[in-house]
Amino acid sequence: MGNIDEIYYIEENSFAAPWTKEMLESEISNKLSVLETESKNGMLCGFALGRVVADEAEIFKIAVLPDFRRQGIADKLLSKMHEQMRKKGALVCFLEVRSKNISAISLYEKSGYQRVRVIPRYYGDDDAVVLRREL
Repeated sequence: MGNIDEIYYIEENSFAAPWTKEMLESEISNKLSVLETESKNGMLCGFALGRVVADEAEIFKIAVLPDFRRQGIADKLLSKMHEQMRKKGALVCFLEVRSKNISAISLYEKSGYQRVRVIPRYYGDDDAVVLRREL
């Protein structure tokens, strides 16, 4: 697992409205959280963060540094998350994604996620697409 500074660097370089380092630390230290990381050439280049409560899981974020995108890293992180979430007892996983984030939606649908609903203006400037997948 990477350290919080590396994870925060990826966070800052991946999202228009990144979480603070404190928010990330708080979530990562939560006993219900699931964190997966991926490195290439000895450098942390991506992470996935989610949570399992009872038999339901939620993925909060998957982030990959721009220079490492389109190399299958997000797909690998997603698979590792699903495996960890199953081990923690999750039967189903949910997530929200910006409706304009076509590449992320494509990644999730390729992995078996199905659209549940759309939440108008969830992100202020964009709708959220809620996705669901059986684990």
